[in-house]
Amino acid sequence: MFWIEGTSRAGLGAATKNLGVQLPMISAEFPEVASCRHGTVNLLLDCPLLVLAPDHRTRQIPWDPSFGDGEVFDLLRIHFEAPTGTAPVLAWLYIPHGSPHRKDPRCHEVLAPNVQLSTGARCRVGISRNAVQLPYQTWPVIMVV
Repeated sequence: MFWIEGTSRAGLGAATKNLGVQLPMISAEFPEVASCRHGTVNLLLDCPLLVLAPDHRTRQIPWDPSFGDGEVFDLLRIHFEAPTGTAPVLAWLYIPHGSPHRKDPRCHEVLAPNVQLSTGARCRVGISRNAVQLPYQTWPVIMVV
């Protein structure tokens, strides 16, 4: 398992609003996330993370008419220390394909059971999958393959 550190930050509020509709549709395909709270923890990771091979990619889910045929969601199992140093909980990176967060590979959202965390708290994401770290000068990019 490898660990990536990051900092929690305020999000757009969209996940809290939208997960009430999305989560039942997502969990119909991927039941592991059914008991997650209807909101995400927004993280700014210390290095970019690209998930090329998620644990689950949904079909196009028609949760909102503005997405036409629907939106695709990637989910990656993680261990989440929130805050750093606490016992890790099973959680998932939640990667909605239509999210503006996808423009920044350091910005990720975490679906989890009810986690109490303040903005600016340091966290750790543990991933037990094959990964490659690319040695770019600004940040070493990690890719889950």
